[in-house]
Amino acid sequence: MKIAFPRFFLLALAFSPLAALAFDAPITQVTLYPGSALIERTAPVKAGDTKLEIANLPANFDLDSVEIETSPGIEPGEAAWLDSARFAPLNRVEAALEARVRQLAGKVNALKVDRKAAARELQYLESLSKGGNGAEVTPRAATPDPARVLSLIRQGSLDAERRILAIDAQTRDLERELQAAEHDLARVRPNVDSVRTLSLNLAAKNSGHVKIRYLFHDAGWRPAYRALLDSAKGVVRLERAAQIAQRSGEDWNNIRLTLSTGQPRQSAEGPQPQSWELRFLQPVSAAARSTAAPAMFSNYEFAEAAPVEAMDAAGAAPLFEAEITQGEFATEYAIPGAITLPADGRRLSVTLGNVSVPVTLEARIFPRESRAAWLVATGDLPEGVWSAGEMRLYRNGAFVGQQYWNPHQQARLILPFGQDELIRVETKPRDDTQGKGGFIAQKNERRIADTFTIVNLHPRPVEAAILETSPVARNQAIEVTRRFQPEISKDDWESVPGVVVWNTRLKAGERQVFSVEYHIRWPQDQKIDRLP
Repeated sequence: MKIAFPRFFLLALAFSPLAALAFDAPITQVTLYPGSALIERTAPVKAGDTKLEIANLPANFDLDSVEIETSPGIEPGEAAWLDSARFAPLNRVEAALEARVRQLAGKVNALKVDRKAAARELQYLESLSKGGNGAEVTPRAATPDPARVLSLIRQGSLDAERRILAIDAQTRDLERELQAAEHDLARVRPNVDSVRTLSLNLAAKNSGHVKIRYLFHDAGWRPAYRALLDSAKGVVRLERAAQIAQRSGEDWNNIRLTLSTGQPRQSAEGPQPQSWELRFLQPVSAAARSTAAPAMFSNYEFAEAAPVEAMDAAGAAPLFEAEITQGEFATEYAIPGAITLPADGRRLSVTLGNVSVPVTLEARIFPRESRAAWLVATGDLPEGVWSAGEMRLYRNGAFVGQQYWNPHQQARLILPFGQDELIRVETKPRDDTQGKGGFIAQKNERRIADTFTIVNLHPRPVEAAILETSPVARNQAIEVTRRFQPEISKDDWESVPGVVVWNTRLKAGERQVFSVEYHIRWPQDQKIDRLP
């Protein structure tokens, strides 16, 4: 049987320690979402049990999300939650560091006690050699061997001084070690002040188990990719992985882990259509303009201001930024085997598989902006849902960089793989003149001519795309004449106005020359923006 308990039903009841049976309920299954986690705990129940108590749960999960499911023959009854102050560690790392801090603190205190004892011994020995007024005491004649007594006092003083120096050195070393251990403890100690206890009444006719599920918000995952290019074979191997982390306060040991692209924290209801009303802008009064900064107002403004989203300054930064994943509903990845995820927010990586994609390689060259050629691989997007994430790029085994990859914004797979050092690019201006022309010199004129030289130093042919940004007139009074040699392969490359491309094949050792010439004319009394 499966039941959900809203907050108003989870009343704090009086617990009877004699009637309650304490069971261990470890985490057995976790579904990680981009910004939260659905945690499932399982507790065994024997036939005849009437109460189940699960204690020491971190009190940082959402009580409204709690669901309780029981095996057949086990009827759940009232459930109550009780929070209490936490005084014990929640995970093994915190417990080990607390024990280490106590051990080091004990050693430091013991050394301080030894130092006090050595200081008292030294003080006593000094008092034997001095009188009440501080003058040195001469041994009495009755002393059987005065020289021996003085030698013993000196030796005892030396031993006490050496012990104090050694204790001070050990104390400094231990205090540095203690400070480091305290720093590590503060880093891993979860921000959980309370622990939570569940008391559940039940009627168990048969043996079975009780499952408790709840949402926890300080956990999540995000995709991570590696793209490995084999330029000789023309293949890119896409390796898909996931970075996972959680800060619940307790370690998730040997759990079954599922990664989901769903968003349980999002609103279940979509936006509602509203009326589209046209209205005049309301004039701003002189008094309102005088009380505000001039840049904030014009002569008119909208009657209603847009709401400003509030910023949550409380709490730690989220482990991962939630991403909106396009899919029919959600994609889930079941991680094989058992996973252990520490509680300190440490990010671990799990592999989700890989796929090989045939690609076409080309050197993209933008000679007006850079003298480098950039290697780009183009192919079909792999099948399935691929969430946006960071991608590390490797070319023939060497790391060349990384980028944020969002396949939902691409019609094809397009991946950059760094500079191609064996392609030389040279830009040389041929002409850049300006003057006046037209009827009675009513026009300004500008002539710009450049030459681009591309050299392939590879021992093999290379496909290349030479890109050039040509001027585009945005006013009918501006006249632009363009000439290209050789003829361009395509205008408005990638739907960018004015960007032209030459697609060419450079043979091994080949040199190719491309030239552009622009003639721009515009009215004499005007100035053109972005004209070099």
